[in-house]
Amino acid sequence: MKQIIKKGVLVAVLIGLLPVGVLKAQDTLTVSLPKALEIAMSKSPTIKVANKEIERVDYSKKERLSALFPTISGSGTYSRTFAKSKSVITMNGVPMILEFGVDNSFSAGLSAALPIIAPTLWATLKMNEYDAQLALESAHSSQISLVNQIKKAYYGILLSQDSYDVFQRSYKNSFENANVIKNKYKQGTVSEYEWIRADVQVKNAESNITSAESAVNMSKLQLKILMGLDMDVQIKVLGKLSDLETEKYAEIMKVDTGAIAKNSDLVQFDIKSKQLDQSLKIQQSAWLPTLGASINYSYNSLGNDSQKMFNDYTNYPSSSAGLSLSIPIFQGGSKYFKYKQIKIQQDELKIQRENLKRNVDLQVLNCIDNIKKSIKKIESNKDGLKQAEKALSISQKMYDVGGATYLDLNNTELAYINAGLSYNQSVFDYLSAKSDLEKLLGKDSK
Repeated sequence: MKQIIKKGVLVAVLIGLLPVGVLKAQDTLTVSLPKALEIAMSKSPTIKVANKEIERVDYSKKERLSALFPTISGSGTYSRTFAKSKSVITMNGVPMILEFGVDNSFSAGLSAALPIIAPTLWATLKMNEYDAQLALESAHSSQISLVNQIKKAYYGILLSQDSYDVFQRSYKNSFENANVIKNKYKQGTVSEYEWIRADVQVKNAESNITSAESAVNMSKLQLKILMGLDMDVQIKVLGKLSDLETEKYAEIMKVDTGAIAKNSDLVQFDIKSKQLDQSLKIQQSAWLPTLGASINYSYNSLGNDSQKMFNDYTNYPSSSAGLSLSIPIFQGGSKYFKYKQIKIQQDELKIQRENLKRNVDLQVLNCIDNIKKSIKKIESNKDGLKQAEKALSISQKMYDVGGATYLDLNNTELAYINAGLSYNQSVFDYLSAKSDLEKLLGKDSK
């Protein structure tokens, strides 16, 4: 008893020393679809990278704007003469050696330059706006894709959970029937073959439940990755597929298939087209003259060791201001060839956009067709599921009173499983197709 008490105290101490994060990891996070989207918008690496790209483009804009301000630079030099230049001259037949230079020299300068007329620079600044638009639309596209992936992952969890419920009910029926048949076998009213078949049916049902549990766990892991959660966080996903198909007709009627212009890929192509137009203007502005202003100030000091530096006799300050005009005349035709390249890029982009629009149109029609087919399948499979449940109940009662064989009961059980799985799959297909359509039309979580 003392050893048990000591072990209990030790376990309590170890639990108290565990990090708080470990304890929190054991908590279960209840997740609905809106909650999953909300968490993903703040924690997903995809959204974080998109936000960083927007921040980078903002700094790029400021970098280009800085070219409008004066550039100021300073310089300073110091030199020490160890051996001066010498020259020999002869005066009255006497050679004389003369030294040139000073022992110390110091110079400092300050210069400033400001663009006054710079067409290329002005045209480049307009590109900032398009870069920012492209970064924002790229982030929006990442958000739309993430929303689509999270919805599908969420629907996948519901599909696996509902399928698990179907297998669970099948297992319960098989288990109860197996117990009844086992008792009848012991009493000698049924053959051993029938008991073996019932037992095998239970084993198969257990295997189906295990596979369904694995599917649920894998689906949850995928959703946690998309949400940016740690793998050790436990989540509980709310809802059933049947809850999401009740308003399917009203939702599909609200879809505006004419809003294809909001497709993120098409919007990005339009922005890139504007960028090429602006690149053409930048290239055309390179043929225009530029005008700049400059101011320079320098301070020089020369002196020997015997002299005091920085006095009125050794200081030589100077300053200047000027304008510089540059007129491009001929550069081998490089600017013209660059201009022609941009024109070709514009033509290529138009062809690519037309092809993309046709593909998007085809995908929209395909999604609408899949939605209509899924709706028909839902109604058909829902009726089939009701009939299968009814048939299973009747078959069970008939078997209990000896009006049906175990083979009949087994067949109705398999029919119920297939009907339940088919219904769940049709609802999942409908929700997935609707989510794909919303992505094509440029709809986000809002």
